[in-house]
Amino acid sequence: MPTTFDHLWALLAPTGDNLRRENACRRLWDTFDLNRQRDIYRRIRDKRRQGLFVNPNPYFAIDDNKNAPELPRLPEPVNYDGKPIPKGFEFYRADYNGHNGLYKAQDVQAHHMSNPQKFEI
Repeated sequence: MPTTFDHLWALLAPTGDNLRRENACRRLWDTFDLNRQRDIYRRIRDKRRQGLFVNPNPYFAIDDNKNAPELPRLPEPVNYDGKPIPKGFEFYRADYNGHNGLYKAQDVQAHHMSNPQKFEI
């Protein structure tokens, strides 16, 4: 899950006068712990995907989402490299947290893993 400010800034993609708010946004972002940063990022990302309003001023986009209750955490995906592979599931090789592994298809999708390649048993 992206958590750095640079990922958030790219997600917000400010334009025009809002580009000048980067330092103020970074200071606000740094006041949150890692879990709250992840929640804010996910909320903004999900609103964008659903076509919901996200304030075009990046400072207020962050601020608008800071007090929302924490989202439920996804369980960590199981990397089946070197482990018995359960039957009845579709598997992919994919990158998660910078490491390539073998994961169930639903974990690849839920965690937005990169470089997925279908794995044939």
